[in-house]
Amino acid sequence: MGVGVPPSRIIDGGIIADYTETSIKAAEGRMEYKRNQIEEAIFRTFGAREERRNELRFRIKRLLVTDRRLGRNVKSTQEEDRHYAFFGQDPPGSGTEVMFSAYEAFALLAAVILLEHGLPQARVVRAMRLVRRQFETAHAAILKKDPTTLFDQNAIFANAKPGTIVVNNTDPVFLVFIRVTRSLVDEEYSGTAVAVCRGLVELQSFIKRHSVPGMGTTFFEFVSLMHALAAHLSQTLPAKRGRGAV
Repeated sequence: MGVGVPPSRIIDGGIIADYTETSIKAAEGRMEYKRNQIEEAIFRTFGAREERRNELRFRIKRLLVTDRRLGRNVKSTQEEDRHYAFFGQDPPGSGTEVMFSAYEAFALLAAVILLEHGLPQARVVRAMRLVRRQFETAHAAILKKDPTTLFDQNAIFANAKPGTIVVNNTDPVFLVFIRVTRSLVDEEYSGTAVAVCRGLVELQSFIKRHSVPGMGTTFFEFVSLMHALAAHLSQTLPAKRGRGAV
């Protein structure tokens, strides 16, 4: 998927020097951000201005509200019921600032992209809950990698083979769906298979296991966006007054 900031913009202009250490801390869960920082970083990642910023802000708000309204049950046997998509804990008390991890900031960016590709809002939130542990693990691993190696054009071209999917990094991370909407009449294939795949081999194996004739496959590659967002987060400042709990 070709959405987001090209790798060259991530590592140009001195930004890499400012955010490399920060991204390692973020990958280890030692960085937290206010909502205004996440919004600003997403705006910058998308190059959003004026009305586009308002649109993105509204989408982010609705995703957060939907996630909270669905609640969670840590004792549930269903993965999507045990985890929030964009929060690390239950709502705090009144007047307490809600803070987000680097992964949760990225999850919001990824969810906005899914929304803008036509997936219903509730389906997006449930999908992000379902893959949270996989995606969070992949996100942490990618942020620990050196961007100059990850986006080494010579290595990327050397790894490319005829007939394979084109990617812009050496360690791609895919979010893949087999059928993005449910069938209303075909009970046998009424569900949606979704997973996070590391690398082309894992992606192809997942598609082979779950795809059947008549079902489409949709996938998104997120590595450049992970690093772009981390770079922009490192350049943001928290607002003096929080917006409170969502």
